[in-house]
Amino acid sequence: MKTFDKQKAFGQHFLSDPGVIEQIVSAALTAAERNPGSGLLEVGPGKGAITRPLLNRLPIDVPFFLAERDRELIEFWSGESRVNTFLKGDFLDQSDESLDALGKMVVVSNLPYSAGTAIVVRLAERTSQISEMVLMFQAEVAKRLYAEASTADRGSLSLYIQNEWEVKRLCVVKPEAFRPPPKVMSEVVHMIRRETPLIPLKDEEARKSFNDLLKQGFKHRRKMIKGNFNGTRWQKALETSGVDPTHRAESLEWADWIKLWNHA
Repeated sequence: MKTFDKQKAFGQHFLSDPGVIEQIVSAALTAAERNPGSGLLEVGPGKGAITRPLLNRLPIDVPFFLAERDRELIEFWSGESRVNTFLKGDFLDQSDESLDALGKMVVVSNLPYSAGTAIVVRLAERTSQISEMVLMFQAEVAKRLYAEASTADRGSLSLYIQNEWEVKRLCVVKPEAFRPPPKVMSEVVHMIRRETPLIPLKDEEARKSFNDLLKQGFKHRRKMIKGNFNGTRWQKALETSGVDPTHRAESLEWADWIKLWNHA
């Protein structure tokens, strides 16, 4: 296998804390065990802090997939025979067909700060394929994923993800857990796909409408929802749903969003 020149990996922070690595690896392996017939995808293996322990303990009959965009890291991992499929290039540029070809899977990743939100949204929308995910984010992004109603971190992303996924914090990761240390805290979350979404989205059009509802509701966070919905397709739904129009979007409970959706 090729050696890796970390000087060329600009902007990357490599996980090195054994305790954090063990929590992530154990959670991913348990998820794979819970979902027989699923493969395991790691997005962005880096130098292998998570990858090596996974490969050492992953049953040989569980397919293992890697996705990597960095050219030098692609070269670094090119000799790994245990990898069943290697997705090379930006994960967000991978075709739906290439992802579909992986079949059922569990996902684990120390996601890049710059693209973490976009990647988790793409992964989370593949509910027929992915059953569980163990993902690390910059802490402020992770908090948005599991934020509850009436908290400052609650936003459209919170609701969009939570509609189809149960999200729990697995652990907090301090800067010194990385080499070199970043300037921000990180968190690992465990996401488990709901058997039944809180709001069923039957097709892509419904998904777009739900996203529009959330984006419009949080368009101006300090405004009451009646102000955000005024003059939009959601105004009538608000007027007929019984939801208090003087509330802000972040304070609405799931029952309120379900009422809004059902009255649209």
